[in-house]
Amino acid sequence: MEQGEGYRERLTAILERGFGLGGERIASIARIDSGRVNETHLVSLEGGERYALQKLNQFFGPAETIGENWHRVGLALAGVKVGFPKIVPAKDGGWLYRDGADGSHWRLTGFLSGSPPSKDSAEEAKVSAGVLGLCHSALNVPKPIELLSPLDEGEFTNQKRCQPLDFTVLLSHYRGHPNLDGLKKDIARGEEAARQLPNRPTYVMIFAARDLVIHKDCKSDNFLIDPERPALIDWDTVGYGDPLLDIGEMCRSWAVCQRAPFYDASLAAAIVEGYRRTGLKLSADEYRLLPAVVRGLALNLARRYLTDALAEAYFKWDSEAYPSLHEQNKIRGRHMLDLAEELLDREMELVNI
Repeated sequence: MEQGEGYRERLTAILERGFGLGGERIASIARIDSGRVNETHLVSLEGGERYALQKLNQFFGPAETIGENWHRVGLALAGVKVGFPKIVPAKDGGWLYRDGADGSHWRLTGFLSGSPPSKDSAEEAKVSAGVLGLCHSALNVPKPIELLSPLDEGEFTNQKRCQPLDFTVLLSHYRGHPNLDGLKKDIARGEEAARQLPNRPTYVMIFAARDLVIHKDCKSDNFLIDPERPALIDWDTVGYGDPLLDIGEMCRSWAVCQRAPFYDASLAAAIVEGYRRTGLKLSADEYRLLPAVVRGLALNLARRYLTDALAEAYFKWDSEAYPSLHEQNKIRGRHMLDLAEELLDREMELVNI
């Protein structure tokens, strides 16, 4: 939905029917979700309160489960000096509103102040990793909180253990697709890079673990820097897993640039330092696996990009930067393949950061 005729009227009706916010209380509504998975709008009330209204993406599983898990995370983080977008109950007592017109689900949460972190700031990387550590500790000590059947298979996060077959299957699944021939070399690169991933049990178990609660989408866009209360947002994919996956996703997202060398070891070191101050206690051997974990996460994301270069079903198109959705996903997929190959070449350098 664009901000054209009927934009405010449509969202005002959702706010009133779903959350009891009458139109006379609403000062403004503006769309703010450029490039995001969930359609998001900033709602400002006459009294100065601000909320984020989101239409949930259908990929993330049962909407009511997402709402309940979001609420449970909020309860666990209460009293922790971490910004968290508190969810607002719907009029029917649930955590989400289902719009009868099209079956879409909407969530209303408090809007947090703060700015996205600078990806070249080691200090902001360290602060954000400290926020992740506080969240991990609150969600798992003295024992993990209980979640309702969260999405944790890794198909729409980067938590799946990547294997050569994950790339090979694209050749048969998309046989005859007009863009497949242009991706065959990339698919072969992915197969070979996946063969180079460790297969020892200590690595395999990181992707199989389901005993601790983690965020599962710790890209830099999901942190906010604020002097009073830095935040970690977007908890749709919260689930059970290994904390190294969240730390690794921070490194993959934060410490990667668009030109070689792609991986900034100093930013990765800042992330590890920040997490060690506040997070769960991990052993030196676990931290030495981090470069391989980042490599696995990069390959899984490469697989997702190459898949969507054919399916064009998940990632949004940045039309200002790329001529087509296919080109966007092909280029991004190749960048993740470049990163994985570089990480393998530099692994001995990176294991002790």
